[in-house]
Amino acid sequence: MISFVVGRGMGHLGRCISISEKLQQHHLPIHVFAFRETHGYLSKNLHNDVQLKAFKSKKFEDGKQTTLLINDWRSDVPRFRSEGKVGGNTKVVTLYHSDFIIGTNDSAPMREYKNRIVEIANQSDIFLHMNLIPPKQTHPQMNCIYIPIPLITREISQSPQEVRRMLGLQQNESFILVHMGGGLANRYEQIVKWYDQINSLAGRYRFVVAGQLADEDYQFDERIIKAPLIPNGKNLVQAASLVISKPGMGILGDCISTGTPLLFLPPDDAEREQKIDMLREIVNSDKVSIQEPEEIVPKIEYVLANKEVIQKRFSLIPTNGAEVASKIIEMAYRIPLSKLAKRQEDLLRLTPYSSFGHKDGCL
Repeated sequence: MISFVVGRGMGHLGRCISISEKLQQHHLPIHVFAFRETHGYLSKNLHNDVQLKAFKSKKFEDGKQTTLLINDWRSDVPRFRSEGKVGGNTKVVTLYHSDFIIGTNDSAPMREYKNRIVEIANQSDIFLHMNLIPPKQTHPQMNCIYIPIPLITREISQSPQEVRRMLGLQQNESFILVHMGGGLANRYEQIVKWYDQINSLAGRYRFVVAGQLADEDYQFDERIIKAPLIPNGKNLVQAASLVISKPGMGILGDCISTGTPLLFLPPDDAEREQKIDMLREIVNSDKVSIQEPEEIVPKIEYVLANKEVIQKRFSLIPTNGAEVASKIIEMAYRIPLSKLAKRQEDLLRLTPYSSFGHKDGCL
């Protein structure tokens, strides 16, 4: 069977749902292991044929029956084979999204963060690395099978009109979505500061605050709509005219795939700093991130005025990563671990990136 271990963040959960749907279409036996707090959300989104179980790292349930283990993104999971929590022939596939090539201007925390990505990847057999632009190289110290894949996002399941109706808005009423993450892990340190700033602008813009897995204990202005936690958050993103968010990959993917302009708030760690760098590179502008409160209104007006330019940039990013990843996982599932390295070229042919595998592609 295939075991998929997923973290607490909404971006990770969304990717798990997308890949699980594709694997289920291939009629593969898949079990999802997740933290209990996320089971309510996952149970509303996963197909009934997908088994949902509690994740316990100290004693991994059904480990010995696992043929292939997918990790997104838990640093303790790639060690399961060496620790005897899964069989010695279990194939380990790790999924992640950030750049890991160290640049000359990288800070010490950024270098440590990037080195950690490579360290975790090297404990795996296959590293599926999500890319926003065609990758130029892999890391010289990476010794697993490295396969770049496109962005993984979910399918739209509600129209903008249906979303506005759910929020109590008029059908032609635009809104700015404020998104602060999943709420269960890695809380954004500056969340209150920026909620205060959003509150102060409630009379100027129509704001909707995204509902999360954990309720936010904050007193919003009565003019701000607090959205319920809806099964597919990408529907909410598509209906918005602009998203203001703490830096994260899940919201970045949703905005790119829906063509919704995005403003990132300041980073509070190296991982979130990476997401800002990625957005700036895609849009080719440093005006898509906010550093200080006094910048928020000019940045909102800039992004809204340049919406078509941003949408054009976003439209160049492939978002069929779930389909690509599921095909790679299906092939790897059927190959014995002892023969996996010899089939590396076959696996690489499934990536659309011409510099790595698919020679007929134009990416």
